[in-house]
Amino acid sequence: MIVTTNYDLPIYTSKFLRYLKRQHYSEETITGYEKDLKKFNEFLYREYHGNILTEEIQKEDILDYLGYLESLGLKPNSVARHLSTLKSFYKFLVHEMDFKVDVAARIKHPRIYTPLPEILDMEEVQQFLNTAKRYSEFYYVLFSLIYYTGSRLTPIRTLPKKHVDLKHRCIYFEKIKGGRDLHLPLNDHMYHILANFLINQRYDGSEYVFNSPKFKNKPIDSGAIRLTMRKIAKLAGINKRVTPHILRHCTATHLTLLNVDQKYIASILGHVDLRSTARYQQLNVENLRPAVNKLK
Repeated sequence: MIVTTNYDLPIYTSKFLRYLKRQHYSEETITGYEKDLKKFNEFLYREYHGNILTEEIQKEDILDYLGYLESLGLKPNSVARHLSTLKSFYKFLVHEMDFKVDVAARIKHPRIYTPLPEILDMEEVQQFLNTAKRYSEFYYVLFSLIYYTGSRLTPIRTLPKKHVDLKHRCIYFEKIKGGRDLHLPLNDHMYHILANFLINQRYDGSEYVFNSPKFKNKPIDSGAIRLTMRKIAKLAGINKRVTPHILRHCTATHLTLLNVDQKYIASILGHVDLRSTARYQQLNVENLRPAVNKLK
């Protein structure tokens, strides 16, 4: 990105990305912000021929940018994600760089219906995990831990051994999404799987539960995990799309269908806003059957 005396947006972009790293945001989150802001930089530089300072950017400029993204054929969810990136960026500018006005704050998010992805039912999850067990103990334990904790991929693949407390049967995730910590009890079945795995890995010289096979004392790469996940799903005869995030959705959905209270599911998933979890409630329609059957 070009920096001139009349165009300083790339400088603030770099400062923002360094700030995110200091706040221990995940690599995936930082990479996503970086890609979004690169596109925003390119748009503004082209629109103003490199003659606009960051403090001169107005609400209308951001609205023009969102309209530009729509013209490229981006889906509403993708456009909304770009807006979220800019809102986070401008909060940083105001709180950390002493900008006077948060121009992105005055732009409302459009209401977008985001359907839940097609998930695996409980039998399919067990079919997937059983196949993973035959394929590789390493990936069997990793995928089981995602499912039985409902965690995102990054906290799992970067999990240090010291954060697994086998004595008290609990696990600690440091700095999940939003910079929060999360303590979870281990499912009884998962406890035995993980305990046996760690016993076998105790002399591998790595501080991570899931060490990279290529680099000493580095966590496993997310790309390798996703690639292996697709391979195992195919071997299991599962035609549905299977990703770490869909496995997390499976956890929330299955707990909902087992009548677990939504506030507990929110705690397990690390949701602060219960609205993030409430949409799973619609799945448990059988709970409503006695009520509607009262109508004669």
